[in-house]
Amino acid sequence: MDFVENIHNIHIGKLIKEKFEETGMTKTGFANKINRSRSDVNDIFGRSSVDTVLLIQISKALGFDFICNVYYEGETSPTIYIAVKTNEDEIKKIDLPEDFIRFLKPLR
Repeated sequence: MDFVENIHNIHIGKLIKEKFEETGMTKTGFANKINRSRSDVNDIFGRSSVDTVLLIQISKALGFDFICNVYYEGETSPTIYIAVKTNEDEIKKIDLPEDFIRFLKPLR
């Protein structure tokens, strides 16, 4: 599914509430973890969109990556960080796909 199309078909508040209920956490406990009030939690459950910073806080509090698993359907993560300290020959020995290798540049 196209990313933009997927965003419009998701009611993120309902999904957050579902994941929240799976945790067994209290609303007060959840509110504390995301630095919000208990009434804010009820408001979040009713939202069709959530600010990215808040969504990241919610993801950490509930132990569920909403950005990757919901918007990207669990297929990919929007950001990958890799640090490699080696040479080109050593990178080729790792047997990584060529598409991946072209992004790796040895540190000099």
